[in-house]
Amino acid sequence: MAVAKDFAMSDNERKLRVLIVDDEEDLVTFLAKRLFKRGYHVVTTTTGPEALAIATRESFDVAIVDLKMPHMDGVEVIEKLNVLQPFLESIMFTGHGNTETALEAGKLDVFKYLTKPCDFEVIIEAIEGAGVQRRNKLREQFQEKLQDVMEHASTPRDILEASNKLREEYEQD
Repeated sequence: MAVAKDFAMSDNERKLRVLIVDDEEDLVTFLAKRLFKRGYHVVTTTTGPEALAIATRESFDVAIVDLKMPHMDGVEVIEKLNVLQPFLESIMFTGHGNTETALEAGKLDVFKYLTKPCDFEVIIEAIEGAGVQRRNKLREQFQEKLQDVMEHASTPRDILEASNKLREEYEQD
């Protein structure tokens, strides 16, 4: 059984929350340590089922998922992560890159498709870009729901209560 590892910083230093799922344990540990040094909150696992279990307990901004893993491939992991966390942005990370797998990643609407080996700075750029895209999607849906509240709430108190709930739900300040 795989054991998840959590590399975390204190809450007041919050950066992006990253889930790494790859069956190459040495690679996962290496990436996690380097990302942690850059200020990311990182949780790792070497199996798809464990990643899904973790994602039911903790929310993430970005998931880096290997394509080829035993028991559950990266495509299935990403599909199920998207159900658990609809605003999660995924990066497919594979040593088996080809046109077919790239097209499959496109169907999943992954943010980035990276092939191994990959320069660490390219990974950082992908994570940061995915984080921006996630925040934009959250902000857009928050604005839509806030507009709906404004149109349908009957009192200022209702508007205030509903907007506070939305801010918490969509992580808006």
